[in-house]
Amino acid sequence: MSTSQPAPHGASSEDHASRVSSMFDGIAGRYDLMNLVMTWGQEPRLVRRTVRRAELSGTPAVLDLATGTGDIAFEILRSHEGAQVTGADFSPEMMAVGKDRPGGDKIAWVEADAMDLPFADESFDAVSHGYLLRNVADIPTTLAEQFRVLKPGGRMVALETSPLPKNIIRPFSTLYIKHVVPRLSHLITKNPEAYEYLSSTTRGFRTPSQVQGLLEEAGFVGVGHELHLFGTLAIHWATKPA
Repeated sequence: MSTSQPAPHGASSEDHASRVSSMFDGIAGRYDLMNLVMTWGQEPRLVRRTVRRAELSGTPAVLDLATGTGDIAFEILRSHEGAQVTGADFSPEMMAVGKDRPGGDKIAWVEADAMDLPFADESFDAVSHGYLLRNVADIPTTLAEQFRVLKPGGRMVALETSPLPKNIIRPFSTLYIKHVVPRLSHLITKNPEAYEYLSSTTRGFRTPSQVQGLLEEAGFVGVGHELHLFGTLAIHWATKPA
């Protein structure tokens, strides 16, 4: 799932969350295919790379936020046998797709708001998420909640879109994200409005350096990121002080 777009003028954070949740519910059955299209087929590789950046060991308790259909959650289970994985999302239809995937019964699925998590302080060894921050109304509150539920020394990793960098491929990337992706989404999902929203949030999201600054303001240390797909996607990581 995935600056995060603020709630429209006159609308509350709850209204924003409800609107975005309803949108994702409507595309749940074809979301994974569209992710492959939007990442030029690189989604599985990027998910694996994100999980590696979590530096998990032993049998960790991991919270995967904006879990959607569970791509990151399933990769954690695949690569770390015995991990206790909780997948949380505000879209029940997305999670329903994940529950039906092989191994879906090994994940604890929880409907939750990323800005008000229903978990106790210091509950998890790691928190992961994909495409979350661009879809919340308040990034600092979202990061504060992740910091709260992490154990001291716990790790946060995230896969996020990045604004198109000013390089030689910018005109082609802009054309692809702004015009090609919504048209492909119409063919695949019959809901082009959803991916027009996603392409607009991609273009308007914070830069990786700005996300890094927000993580540091939330109290995280060891903050870093790496860029992929010509700078259009970034993997972020940070640690809660021990």
